[in-house]
Amino acid sequence: MDIRQLKYFVGIAEAGSLTEASRRLHIVQPALSQRLSDLERELGVKLVVRGRVGTALTPAGTELYERSKRILQQIDYAAAAAREKAGVVEGVITIGLLRSLSPLLSVRLFSEIRAAMPRVRPQIRVGYSAELERLLFKGDLDMATLVAAGAPEAGARGAAFSERLFIVGSRDVLRAVPRRPTLADVQPIELLLSPMQPAHRLVLEACERSGLDLRIVGGIEDLPSMLELCEQGVGATILSTFAARRAAQRTGLIALPIAESGLERHVRIALATDTGWSEAVLVGESILSRLLAESVKRS
Repeated sequence: MDIRQLKYFVGIAEAGSLTEASRRLHIVQPALSQRLSDLERELGVKLVVRGRVGTALTPAGTELYERSKRILQQIDYAAAAAREKAGVVEGVITIGLLRSLSPLLSVRLFSEIRAAMPRVRPQIRVGYSAELERLLFKGDLDMATLVAAGAPEAGARGAAFSERLFIVGSRDVLRAVPRRPTLADVQPIELLLSPMQPAHRLVLEACERSGLDLRIVGGIEDLPSMLELCEQGVGATILSTFAARRAAQRTGLIALPIAESGLERHVRIALATDTGWSEAVLVGESILSRLLAESVKRS
């Protein structure tokens, strides 16, 4: 089993069909199919099941795919580290951003990484914390912003910030709500909350602990659609600091900080632990950390 075989196998696994893998890898399909057969024969196990609509990995194939990705990634890191010793910083860094942070940071992060390291290609993925953490663990991300279980320790690597939650709605809907409401104050308000939103789950868990029963009329995972309903006066929603700040820029919406003890979202920057940290990754982390700090000061 050699590196080229692993690259071809990973390409087949990710393409989902031999035809598409052949196109992506620039190798004719019969030759690619033969490479796969040779690998299966060498290992003595079936790696791929071929069907009418493409290919699927067997359990053995899934195991080899996950391990092959890590091996190939380590090879790339080793090559990058050798070039860095000669003063050349290049390659790809993959960064995961929380959905609430992406509109605020993605463009600036991409541009500043490119300005600092012209030969580095940033790849930015957006998702919820659990999804990003899973990708980080699998080695698909070099770093990610994650929701932490508790407040970050001062001075710890990856420490970022804590952000409050805000209730966001039209002035008419929130006219009777204090300027710094508690969850009990918003209990009479009809709310748009989606269990898919981590901030909303935080609120629901806090209400369950305190025995509060909120008036939830429904929710949409897509934030722009949720805010459009808020503008129409259908209800109010609850957002973290950065998302609330952007929402308050929309016509007719206001954002009020919720003064509830313990109702904060803690965010940190996490780095992949088993791939080694290249110069590009460390510079990217520094840029991301600075942009986050600047954004917190402005909030």
